[in-house]
Amino acid sequence: MRIIAGIAKGREILAPKGMHTRPTLAKVKEAMFGMIQFDIEGARVLDLFAGSGSLGLEAISRGAEHVVFCDSDRQAVSVVKANLKKLGFEGSASVNYGDSLELLKRLAAEGERFDIVLLDPPYESELESMALALLDELSLLEEGAILLCEHSQSNPPAFTEGYNAKKARKYGDSFVTLAVYGGADQE
Repeated sequence: MRIIAGIAKGREILAPKGMHTRPTLAKVKEAMFGMIQFDIEGARVLDLFAGSGSLGLEAISRGAEHVVFCDSDRQAVSVVKANLKKLGFEGSASVNYGDSLELLKRLAAEGERFDIVLLDPPYESELESMALALLDELSLLEEGAILLCEHSQSNPPAFTEGYNAKKARKYGDSFVTLAVYGGADQE
């Protein structure tokens, strides 16, 4: 796996070993960041189901101010930390181990708010829809925040009324849905 663009373009990153983590394919990652390329500079980003951290690392490489990474797999968290160190991005990120939904509650209590949220949970879980509901309920999103949701065709995310979701785009076996928080329009 490699960083696609930005200051770390072409640099290799590590991926967790085993079958617990499904890395985002390069063509899907490229499409996702193509959708938000003009919104990344200076953004506060949440990579909620981080895995290798590939999505959040791409955001830092492209100019995000700070990325909060979270994963419930210890090996994945270790890989994210190793990738941050390898790329020299430690000062632009925080890494959290634990249940993603519990992390959202803690971040809300700390007053965190995000401009971009990257969601790529296990495809057949309900975690994505549950996270979307909590992000709204806990006021973790800035008005006009952009959410990129990677999912399977059989399990699309459920959006609350606070989101303006666009049509899902298909990339191989993966689908990506872009949503804007607060009803703001996004091309």
